[in-house]
Amino acid sequence: MPKSSKINESYLLEACKAAQAQKKPNISKIAREYGVPYGTLRDRVKKHVHPRTANKPVNRALKGYQEEALIQWIVDLRDHNMPVTPKLLEEFANRALQRAGQSRRVSKMWAYRFEKRLPEHLNLGPVRQNTKESKRIQAEDAGKLGSWYNRLANVIKDTPARLVYNFDECGFQPGEGKSRNVISSKGSKVPDLAESERGENITAIECIAADGWQMDPWFIFKGNGIFMECWFNESEPLPPDTTIATSPNGWISDELAVQWIQSFVKATNDRTKKGEKRILIFDSHGSHRTLEFLQICQDNGIIPFGFIPHTTHLCQPLDGKPFLSYKQHFRRMNNELSYWAGEPVGKSEFLRVIGPVREKAFNQRIIREAFKDRGIWPVNGKIADDLAIQAWERIPDIYAPDLDETTPSTPSRPLSSSSVDISPPMTIQALEKNQAKLSKHADLLTPKLQRNLERIFEHNRIAAEHLAMANETISRIRAAQAPLRRQY
Repeated sequence: MPKSSKINESYLLEACKAAQAQKKPNISKIAREYGVPYGTLRDRVKKHVHPRTANKPVNRALKGYQEEALIQWIVDLRDHNMPVTPKLLEEFANRALQRAGQSRRVSKMWAYRFEKRLPEHLNLGPVRQNTKESKRIQAEDAGKLGSWYNRLANVIKDTPARLVYNFDECGFQPGEGKSRNVISSKGSKVPDLAESERGENITAIECIAADGWQMDPWFIFKGNGIFMECWFNESEPLPPDTTIATSPNGWISDELAVQWIQSFVKATNDRTKKGEKRILIFDSHGSHRTLEFLQICQDNGIIPFGFIPHTTHLCQPLDGKPFLSYKQHFRRMNNELSYWAGEPVGKSEFLRVIGPVREKAFNQRIIREAFKDRGIWPVNGKIADDLAIQAWERIPDIYAPDLDETTPSTPSRPLSSSSVDISPPMTIQALEKNQAKLSKHADLLTPKLQRNLERIFEHNRIAAEHLAMANETISRIRAAQAPLRRQY
């Protein structure tokens, strides 16, 4: 993470006073006590160096915590290849003022002045962003595969195959068949195979390991938490820990992704020795990158590793033989049922037939070969070069509905035996109000505790403002992507 972008001047002033009050001050001890940089304090006391901001106006539009949060937000977007424009910076600064309950706005030149005083160690400054044809950008992205494989090799170095996992979703449409060749009179027209009306999607979540292991599946039906009894008829062939869930559109949501990662932790604990790290490789879908999802990974020794966008069809083990075989077997089974019985599989028969289909599509040999073919385990640099060349070839576009439209349900408020509202403040104004109440009793604390309390207040304000900016950024990304179909 980048270093803090500014030094608290008030702490430095107090530290300087404390040092000047002593005949032979211990600069190192005083710096630790006040939480300020040793070198800066030493220069102020012994070399009489004044801060660079001493002669600058202090009547800035934004408060210190707001500027600190803006800087963190700029760094975050830079690291995600979404550099900020001056116009967007101005807009988010005004949003910060609005959240603080202020009606005034920053000037049109504020963003340019703010840009000039960004911390030097972050190496931020004006850069020209040009336009380019999207196909050329995609081709250049393929050139990043070699670098991605090098990073992967560093992450999984000396990691056994049983600790390298890949998970993803696979969509099914009940009743979907597949065109095929048959023997009949030349030139004659043969009857079409029946398909049920397409529309409702059923999502399967599968997870495999490089040693050939497979986690019991999840199946997500379209629904609002209501399970139909007919779905489970004759579903005994499925593994014992198969999970059935629902979502409004039959796709994975943020909430279901969190539930799945919790199941993954439980399912793989017995395969993990004390002190070992599990490596979980997945695509960059938003539900896989929520704060709660990543926090569970961190708490349980799981290293998340994402694919470069639009490269899963080249790099992901599941997108190779496993999912291809999965869908082919399902469509063939639909063809057989339609051929002999006249009716394809419907939603109510899906769980009855998907078990045998899954057994044909997945076995240890297929799973191990999938990791090897994609150069994931063991990491194969030559395969990375071959994949970069393949990216120049025309690959059919496969579309699925935009999964980012899924909105996680609002969690219910936890039960409490007290009528007092113990929920954390939801706005910057509420946070400052709570801090003001605590500050009234600060006189009861020692000077050191008062400084520590103020430091905590400052960190909380920065974190709250940074979170608000991150949430607004995510909302804008989802709003922009809403009209588009997700491309794999």
